[in-house]
Amino acid sequence: MPPKEKVSRVMVLNAAFEMTRENGFENVTARKLAERLGSSTQPIFRAYENMDMLKEELFYKSAELFSDHMLKSREKGQPVYLSMGMAYIEMACREKHLFKLIADIDEYETGDLNEFLQQGDCNELLENLPKTEKLTPDQKKEVFRMVWMFTHGVATLVAAKRVSMGTGEIEEMLKKAYEGFVSSIQN
Repeated sequence: MPPKEKVSRVMVLNAAFEMTRENGFENVTARKLAERLGSSTQPIFRAYENMDMLKEELFYKSAELFSDHMLKSREKGQPVYLSMGMAYIEMACREKHLFKLIADIDEYETGDLNEFLQQGDCNELLENLPKTEKLTPDQKKEVFRMVWMFTHGVATLVAAKRVSMGTGEIEEMLKKAYEGFVSSIQN
């Protein structure tokens, strides 16, 4: 009889990721995960000391999926705030369980938005914000911060079906909010 395939940490993470995508992390248990993997729970707890450690890795894997999707969306020719914002909202609606995981958790060391705005990678985003040529770098950061907070709120409401809006409506709302934020900083 051939030896059983070993269950790796990557296999556990990927199975848990798919289960979270399908039904939310609250429905991922070691027993259900073992069932999905065709194993006992022992390999799961060999890979992860506990389910909280697995949840943390799922958080980062989900956040990376969202980030990658938003960064890829920048190539559409729209202003960066709009293309990334629409991509984020679209992902929140399409990947509701993963969005819930990353939106609900504040216990992992992800840094806050201000820390993100201090990173070198963010300079390109800030430089590509339309109608901000006369703003200082700090003012551009403030615009970005306000747009991001507004976009996250819209994503949360739309994904939770608290409001029903089409893509065109959402785009118009983001544009108006952006222009309002820029205008309020300029004045």
